[in-house]
Amino acid sequence: MQVERNDAPLRLEELLSLPAAEREAAVSREAGYQSYQLASHLLKRSEKAVFHDLGLARELARLAHLVALHTEPQSCGGSEALADLQAYALGVEGNALRVAGELREALVAFMRAREAQEQGGADPDLSARLDLMEASLRRDLRQLDKALELLDRAARTFISLRDAEQTARAMINRANVFLVKRDLDHAIGSLRAALPLVKDSWLELHLRHNLISALAECGKATDAAEIYEETRGLYLQFSDPLTNNRRCWAEGLIARELGELEKARLLLVGAAENLAANGYGFDAVLAGLDLVAVHAKQGNAEEVLRVASHLLQVFQLHNVRPEALVALCMVQEAAERRELNRGILAQAAEILRANQARTSRTD
Repeated sequence: MQVERNDAPLRLEELLSLPAAEREAAVSREAGYQSYQLASHLLKRSEKAVFHDLGLARELARLAHLVALHTEPQSCGGSEALADLQAYALGVEGNALRVAGELREALVAFMRAREAQEQGGADPDLSARLDLMEASLRRDLRQLDKALELLDRAARTFISLRDAEQTARAMINRANVFLVKRDLDHAIGSLRAALPLVKDSWLELHLRHNLISALAECGKATDAAEIYEETRGLYLQFSDPLTNNRRCWAEGLIARELGELEKARLLLVGAAENLAANGYGFDAVLAGLDLVAVHAKQGNAEEVLRVASHLLQVFQLHNVRPEALVALCMVQEAAERRELNRGILAQAAEILRANQARTSRTD
């Protein structure tokens, strides 16, 4: 096992150096690519790729699942351990699909993961991590009670394992459920409570970003601005497109709530356009709705209508849920009547979060 662990990073680089079309065949054919440790390394790489290349994230997760399927049980602790790894790989793929907005496909992946998990159960850590990922999907599907149930189960497991970092992740995800419910006070409380548990810089940034957004949205822009300034250096430690544009998005929200409308407009235009260009269509549309609110505050009815119509056209190009299109139609029609207000925008954003539309990606 130690030799396999030491060999895995080299095997990973060898596998990824092959043309994409040849990788699955290589895994199926060559014993050197059939190990628990290689699958684990592929999954770690996949989890990182979610933030800059969703197509790669999905491919790596699928490869990890294939590696696990071809690994001999006696080489890694038995068939139960392999089943847990296979389930986790399907969950990682499902999470990448969720981030891309492909919720139907994500749900299928998690159903397959749970089927694989029925043959496992030997690794409580992987089971709890699977609960964390599925909870995010259930939240996006608006199955909030199920999301909280999964998060509570994950938290109990992580507490029993004395894993403060993953316990904090469960608390952060719980806050995200409150954000969907628009219970901003409880969301802020959960995020503040989780902050002392976080040691990982990326997780701390994720927490602080959500806290900044929640504070700005609930009318506490000054508090949000203070935390943003404390967090600026942490934002700049990461250069992936999602982080860069979420930083601009958060700064734009703060500027809007502080009345700095032109600054907010420029930041939100850049964030929305770049998020869309990098395949994060769901985030792009939500940032676009925040931009619509800026134009509305500026009294620029023509821009309100133009941006609202553009968002609707973007969604009409893709296979999205009818509820999502209805939400954007509601915004467009209100803009045409010159009756758009913050309440309508908030309602549309809530519908979009609940019905997170499928976006396309060409990787």
